[in-house]
Amino acid sequence: MTATITIEELLRFILFLLGIGVLGYLIVLLKNANSLVSQAKRLAEKNEKEIDTVLKELPEISGNINSISEETKTIIEQVSPDVVGLISNANSITEKIDSTSEVVFDTIDVVGHSISGTASTLQDNIKNITDYITLIVEIIDIIKSAFKNR
Repeated sequence: MTATITIEELLRFILFLLGIGVLGYLIVLLKNANSLVSQAKRLAEKNEKEIDTVLKELPEISGNINSISEETKTIIEQVSPDVVGLISNANSITEKIDSTSEVVFDTIDVVGHSISGTASTLQDNIKNITDYITLIVEIIDIIKSAFKNR
């Protein structure tokens, strides 16, 4: 027994198989969507009281939010000139601190040099004083030996 299949019949068979595949996919998709809807329904039934409470309080919450945003806007409008002044004052203070720190560093440098110069001068003077004392002691020794020899 031989049977001939035409291209048209082959394409119809392929389309028929594709239709069955798509139909199976749609059935699985509808099953998943149905389980998702049933889970959402169970969740809504469990939390029905809370949802009702939230929906009843929603206008009040919205009014509070509007009130808070308006108050915040007015406060920001009132404070913004002061903030600009504060920023300029802060900039001025930091500039003064910078210049003051430069002066302090320069003063510390000058004082350091002065102390160093004073210390070296004091050291030289101490050397001179010890030389004078040594000289005086030698003169006294000479005078003593002169009196002893007499």
